[in-house]
Amino acid sequence: MLWQWLKRWRRKLERMRHTLKGSLAHRLLGERLFHPHIWGFDVNSLANGLSAGLFIAFTPTIPFQMLLSAIVVIALRVNLPIALAACWLTNPVTAVPVFLAAHKLGQFLLGDSPLLTRFLLNMFGVETRMGNFMENSLYLWAGSLIFAITAAVAGNIIVRALGLVARWFRNRVIRHDDDRII
Repeated sequence: MLWQWLKRWRRKLERMRHTLKGSLAHRLLGERLFHPHIWGFDVNSLANGLSAGLFIAFTPTIPFQMLLSAIVVIALRVNLPIALAACWLTNPVTAVPVFLAAHKLGQFLLGDSPLLTRFLLNMFGVETRMGNFMENSLYLWAGSLIFAITAAVAGNIIVRALGLVARWFRNRVIRHDDDRII
């Protein structure tokens, strides 16, 4: 069943590549768009693509997440479909609770930091609306970056661990089954 799904996926990728030939994206990005790691299923490409997508998903860049993911993926030459799917982890439904939690985490970590207060007082004045906006933005970004780094590292480790398990299973179980047949 998995092999059939992979075969269908590869055919679909070939159709996508064929469709992208001569498109605006192809004219802008050139042959980098068709690099094997961007569309491939090797463990490194999948793990790094998932990490890139998760990192961008947890940053407060909601309207630009897909574009940022595509740019990062093409620059790093990692798996594009996985990165784009991962960046949808924070969608319009889940974004509010995720970013509220990130704000709370940032507020907890930065709290009443004298450096933060002195910086905001000198730059904007904490009492002003702009100072309040900057303070809340700083809390949000601090918490979001912690979430983003944690999710990216965890996703990368999980994919690599699953790759090791799959390799062990393929080498151990499938080889033993082949030995029994003969």
